[in-house]
Order: sequence, then C-alpha cells, then structure tokens
Amino acid sequence: MSYDKAGNFIEKLNETFSGFVGQVFGDSGKDFIEETSKKIKEFSSVSIKKFMEFTDGVLEKLNLQNNEQVMKARDSVEDMLKQAGLLEQEDEEDF
Repeated sequence: MSYDKAGNFIEKLNETFSGFVGQVFGDSGKDFIEETSKKIKEFSSVSIKKFMEFTDGVLEKLNLQNNEQVMKARDSVEDMLKQAGLLEQEDEEDF
C-alpha cells in the first residue's frame, strides 16, 4: 500500500470514527475527538522531529555524516516520514 493510499485510508477512518462519536455523543463528543486527534498529531510530529534531530546528532558524533550509504538511508527515512505526513517539510531558509 502506498503512503498516499495509507494516508487516505487513515484519514477516512478518522472521519468515520469522528462521525460515529458525533452521532453517539453529539457535537461535544465529536469536538473532543477531533481536538484529541489534532493534539496527538502535533505531539507525534514534534516527537518524530526530535528523534530525527537526535539521530543526526548521533551520526555526527559517530562521524557517519560522510558515509554515503548511511546518509542515503537516513534521507530515505526522512522522505518516507514526510510523505506519510508525520514530518513537516522545512523551508529552505532553515538549512
């Protein structure tokens, strides 16, 4: 399953669940679920960003930032996280 399809599936699942909660508990329940989902996504994004920063620090301390295979693997993981929407794209200015 591609990331786009997986993302759409998860998004559709979240929308369906939110609708179900709204039907059972009303608008306050639906609002609670949507707000909780938003906070979890923000937390996950921050956690993943911190983990990538930690990984970059380890690579630097182990002097692996010049190892082409290691950096390709690291960049592939970063690209996949971005495609999955788990890691935000950074502006070119940040580099």
